[in-house]
Amino acid sequence: MVEVRISRIAVITGGRSPRPELLAELSARLGPVRCDEFGALDDVSEDVLAHRAPDPEAPSFLAPLGGGANVVVSVALMEEQVARLVGRLDELGYDLVVIAATALFAPVSARTPVVHGQRAVDAWISALAVGDINIGLIYPLSRQGKQLATFAHRTQFQSANATIKGGHSAYLTQAASRVSRADLIVMQSVGYTEAMAEQVARESGKPVVTARGIIAAAMRLRLDEIMGRMSEPPADGYTGAELLKRLPEAKTLLTPRENEVLAHVLEGGANKPIARALHISHRTVEIHRSRAMAKLGARSVTELIRRSLKAPRAEPPT
Repeated sequence: MVEVRISRIAVITGGRSPRPELLAELSARLGPVRCDEFGALDDVSEDVLAHRAPDPEAPSFLAPLGGGANVVVSVALMEEQVARLVGRLDELGYDLVVIAATALFAPVSARTPVVHGQRAVDAWISALAVGDINIGLIYPLSRQGKQLATFAHRTQFQSANATIKGGHSAYLTQAASRVSRADLIVMQSVGYTEAMAEQVARESGKPVVTARGIIAAAMRLRLDEIMGRMSEPPADGYTGAELLKRLPEAKTLLTPRENEVLAHVLEGGANKPIARALHISHRTVEIHRSRAMAKLGARSVTELIRRSLKAPRAEPPT
């Protein structure tokens, strides 16, 4: 009997640990893995937090401290703490280090493969923003609007913040209303849960993607590449495979490889990570992606997502 090795992942969270609901949500999307959590602020005292509090216009981060409490800290402090943690974890033999936080832009260096949360979200939006579409962004702090990256596409961005000191769930209804004219809404913070995303989707009537979901997809692609596995998106929930199954059938049937590539694309995968996971060139991914989109008569991934979410969801057999 062949023993299956369980991948070991170090997850750096943006605050103090533990955050069991976040780890559970990420792990559920990955299959059998071991995730160890390390809070970026675990060893930071209250005095240091007070001393390093950001100026009103300075880049800022909403960090959970546990027990429902949150604190606004400077991005500079968070990036320093994350860099120290990555350096320490790089020596501990993990298969993957994940920065499960957004609004942190500084690069990190390590021998261990790293999934950088903000870069994963930026790459996902860049891969999606290939046409004349309108993306709504929801983020926790109003001052973070100035920190968000811009993209050289015909994409329009609407934005709204949805939080108060009490946490990420405040003002979700107002935020959903402010971005309801968007084609697609991205909840740009790991603090936003899938339940919050479902609320925004109900109230806006638009498809909603979370930073958690994007980061989990990037983690799975990277793990499959590291472990030498062919990457298959999970078939449950609003994942790429599920969205693909819900699409009206193309006039010309998609090939198995086109189906495979498009499932990853619908889940937010960019061409190069998909190519690594499927052991093909990124140019081959581009060709399969282009042919699949042409067969489906779609000009953008957003259009495919809208079509899919309008279709009735297939119920599992009883």
